[in-house]
Amino acid sequence: MSKTLNLYRNGFYAMATRFFVLIPELEDGSGDELFQKIKDEVNRIESRLSRFIKESEISKINREAFKADVETDDECFEILSACKYGWKMTDGAFDITLRPLMDYWKNEDNQPDETLQAVKESVGMQHVELDEENQTVGFKNENTELDLGGFGKGYALEKIKQMIESSAIKDAFISFGESSVLAMGEHPAGGAWKIGINDYTNPGNSIHEFEVSNGSVSTSSNFFLNDEGVLQNHTHIINPKTGKPHENFTAASVSARSPILAEILSTACLLLSDEKIRELMEKYDDIEIIKVDYEPEKPEVSEFKSIGE
Repeated sequence: MSKTLNLYRNGFYAMATRFFVLIPELEDGSGDELFQKIKDEVNRIESRLSRFIKESEISKINREAFKADVETDDECFEILSACKYGWKMTDGAFDITLRPLMDYWKNEDNQPDETLQAVKESVGMQHVELDEENQTVGFKNENTELDLGGFGKGYALEKIKQMIESSAIKDAFISFGESSVLAMGEHPAGGAWKIGINDYTNPGNSIHEFEVSNGSVSTSSNFFLNDEGVLQNHTHIINPKTGKPHENFTAASVSARSPILAEILSTACLLLSDEKIRELMEKYDDIEIIKVDYEPEKPEVSEFKSIGE
């Protein structure tokens, strides 16, 4: 007689997307208890990092950091330090200060080129001063604004990963929509979790499949499928060097042990050259990157892989 496999499933809406939890071999009672802890942690992080929440730490910094340095706690200072490190590591391709440029391109009609130049000069982590001794944040430019966006999802998955590692649970699959995924342990059928990356020109089919155990996959793109099934630019991926939206239809997916690292690199790799991506790969073990160019008639896939010793 075969044994029925218990699969605990649950989800809720957070960080502008659907959050989903799947944990094999977990009874509903224990699952509900863990799920509530995870949900509370995700909501806590969102309440601190979302620029849309007036009382959040990031909103406070955006309002006050140009007028006077803002004192932060350990968590927020470490998050901003990680973001600044990511900005330096990727030559500015990962940048949490690009919101003014995103807003500009949403309302660019009838705006002179001089306005774009002024907005461009207000972005960049060089305008964000982090004082480690006093644990304060200050802005050098009055128009600087922080938007942690996808980084918040990576950070939330990092904290959840720590929660699971400190529990008795060995296997779990957790996702923010299709863009940010955490896979722990093994799939119920055995072996690593298989995470397929959607082929946008052939919906329902994967253009690549990652095998992940105790790691994360993050995917970024600059387009969406409209109602006619045609790719359309989202204009939310900005090239900091030009100040303009990235025009080529590109998607990048990164598999890494750290959800934060996966999130930083997936955003940056949309803009980085293959040479720079290979340079970054030399700094980290166990990273796999897939970059897909949808401009040609047939999607062109570039694969970069770093295997640890």
